[in-house]
Amino acid sequence: MARKPTKPSPKLPSFFKFLQSDDFPRQLCLPPALMVHYSGPSHCKCALRGPTGKWWTVGLEQREDGFYFCEGWRRFVTDHSLKVGYFLVFDHQGGSKFDVTICNPMGCDKRRSIGNSVTVRPGKRPATAAAVEETSTGSIVFRSEHPCFIGILGKNQYRMNIPKELAVAEGLIGKERVLLKDPNGRSWNVKLRLDEKEHHGGRLLMTQGLVACWQANNISLGDTIVFELVNRSEMEVHIFRTGAGGNMRSVVLDA
Repeated sequence: MARKPTKPSPKLPSFFKFLQSDDFPRQLCLPPALMVHYSGPSHCKCALRGPTGKWWTVGLEQREDGFYFCEGWRRFVTDHSLKVGYFLVFDHQGGSKFDVTICNPMGCDKRRSIGNSVTVRPGKRPATAAAVEETSTGSIVFRSEHPCFIGILGKNQYRMNIPKELAVAEGLIGKERVLLKDPNGRSWNVKLRLDEKEHHGGRLLMTQGLVACWQANNISLGDTIVFELVNRSEMEVHIFRTGAGGNMRSVVLDA
């Protein structure tokens, strides 16, 4: 006997949340009036698309007093530097996917490049959304179609090494500068310097301009940064902060 086709889950109304409790970094309670329309499982994984167009995986959990975003939510909060006074607008995209608009206390929208539209500039590769997922063990998996490398902020905050193989393959050797962009769309023009000392193997360093980026994003000793080379002159910076007690998060690149 043929199975009856399953009905697609109804699209939920858009909703907003005002961040006013000190508990919001740990969990976020969804509006009860919204969840009346929800017919999915009581525990599942949801995908939140932030202002940069990247995806975060967050667990949805039903409790006695309502539905909550829990596992993975703290990472979304940290990566977007959310604070008390911000408010978020969630636009349901069907299934378990939501677009999230972030507004600061002044009402300014931090949205940047949300959606599927892509602007292609002559001579540049189109940007594609990266995906960030937190595993059950607490490690972070970062996926992108662009070349990426990982850096950890050490005691010398004035330089960051670019892997030689990537620098050669992507034509960075010989370039004088590269543009760094943070999750809020702010940019810094950073100087490149080739260290030709024999014992360093001709490594390429990012130097002048780095500290301004670190300071603007409150990047601290031990924080992990993923540099995503969206074209040969521009890198997007993705920040993964140390956990409680200064423990570094495990970040893995999945090309």
